Order: sequence, then structure tokens, then C-alpha cells
Amino acid sequence: MIRRVMDFVLIMLFVWASMLFGLWIIDTLVVPLRIPLPENSLGDLLTATAKVLISAVLVLIWLWLWREIVRRTFWRLVGKSR
Repeated sequence: MIRRVMDFVLIMLFVWASMLFGLWIIDTLVVPLRIPLPENSLGDLLTATAKVLISAVLVLIWLWLWREIVRRTFWRLVGKSR
């Protein structure tokens, strides 16, 4: 029982730590990103679109990692209980 609780706690710690790390990456790398285009509405639109796409890819990677960790932990626990 204590092992299952520890698995859950470790998953939650990883999720929070990786979320904070991802937010730090977005804040330090993605937000200041400037695409060298003319300062017009098209250049601003492309820069904003690139920022959103990069951030969305980082979030999807984070969700995929979380899913994989939970899936492997679940099947490891199911395999042990048989």
C-alpha cells in the first residue's frame, strides 16, 4: 500500500517540477522571441503565432510524458497484483 502511495507522490512531484520547468522555458525563451520581420501587423501576427505554436508543442510534450509515466506505473502495478 505504501508503495502505491509513494508512486503517486513521485508522479505528482514529477508533474509539478516538469510543469514549473516548462513554464520557466516559456518565460525565458519563448516570450522574448522576436522573428526578424518588418514591424507591421503581419510580422507581429507571425511572431505571436510562432510563440503560441512553440508553447503548445511544449505543453503537448509535457502531457505525453505525464501520460506515459502514469501508463507504465499502472501496468507495472497491475502486473504485480496478478
